[in-house]
Amino acid sequence: MRIVAGFQLAMARFDCSQLLQKATMNGSASKARFWWAIIAQVAGAQLFFWDTLPDYQELTEGAVVVGTPKDFAVAVFGLVVMQSTYWYACRLQPKIQFRHRVVLGHVLLCVSEVSFFFVSALATVAMFDHWRRSQFVFWKLMLLVSALFAFFCYKRQLASVGDALLEAQPERAGKATTEPKGTGKP
Repeated sequence: MRIVAGFQLAMARFDCSQLLQKATMNGSASKARFWWAIIAQVAGAQLFFWDTLPDYQELTEGAVVVGTPKDFAVAVFGLVVMQSTYWYACRLQPKIQFRHRVVLGHVLLCVSEVSFFFVSALATVAMFDHWRRSQFVFWKLMLLVSALFAFFCYKRQLASVGDALLEAQPERAGKATTEPKGTGKP
């Protein structure tokens, strides 16, 4: 009974601000917010991709695309998520020290390169194949330019994180991995 009472007293004295202060001092709170911003960018990119994929397929088949207001709202929402979390993550990234992660670094570099394919193909088809057929609509042009810019930023973010993961020094850098045993002959 005394042990339980002592434990309860210790828990009552535990100050959560100390835990938060320690986490902030070693950067783990910033690191967690940074990775959540990256995940949000991925989610925004996927939202935009799956929303505009049917329109892209119609464009490549030669059809005239008439997007609904819901499609427009979903696409804009995805771009807003991507851009707001990109700029937030840009502020956090210089504060973060990355560990050496070769596989994750290469995956992020690959995803960054591939991520720009769809939006540039969409822009190419819309601008060069269908622009003459449809009348000029300023908001459609602005949506296309916004999408290109958002995916460019997304690509840069993933590439910079991938590079940082590859360029980080391994934890054992400079340390001998085996101890000399002194068994060699003089």
